[in-house]
Amino acid sequence: MNILIIGANGTTGRKMVELIGKQGQHQAIAVVREENQINDLIALGASEVRLGDLTKDVTDVVKDADVVIFAAGAGGASEELTRAVDQDGAIKVIDAAKASGIERFLMLSSIGADHPQGDLKVYLESKGAADRHLKDSGLDYTIVRPGPLSYDEPSGTIETKEHFDSYEGREVSRDDIAALFVTLIDHPTQKRQFEVLSGPFPIAEALRNQ
Repeated sequence: MNILIIGANGTTGRKMVELIGKQGQHQAIAVVREENQINDLIALGASEVRLGDLTKDVTDVVKDADVVIFAAGAGGASEELTRAVDQDGAIKVIDAAKASGIERFLMLSSIGADHPQGDLKVYLESKGAADRHLKDSGLDYTIVRPGPLSYDEPSGTIETKEHFDSYEGREVSRDDIAALFVTLIDHPTQKRQFEVLSGPFPIAEALRNQ
């Protein structure tokens, strides 16, 4: 299958591309903003790299994809850019995927997106709006909401629940989140949303428990 990764040059997106390339079962189509990122993504294992700007038209970006993974984020930029990428950009990709006949959409969201507050309020509001749009789209979706992300080495283990009461001290590795998404490619969970923290369960087992 052709797996389209929006936000492929981010830390988590790059790991997704690398894992898919190493496994060799599917083709990773990486979407990046800058032309100078293309060769690097090819070297990581992307079968194709496309230029795409989430603040502009994305109709052609999603063509020929079987599964879309949305892993893009404004990365602490201005409130305006955060809404343009994490909310409006995600909505554009969802609509383009639906118009193109793509049925499966995997969304990297965040714990707290339903109750935005604090310093990350705009970011969480944007993620929540995108998630709601995806739920209303009619697509076969999985929304993954990790807790705080770390740059730690992958553990290969996580815990998933519909909702955690607390996530203090349970940062989850970005590498483990990338591995979770790659596992989801062959583990369809129709119209499902769950939260993810570090935990004791191998990724495949954690998904079976959902």
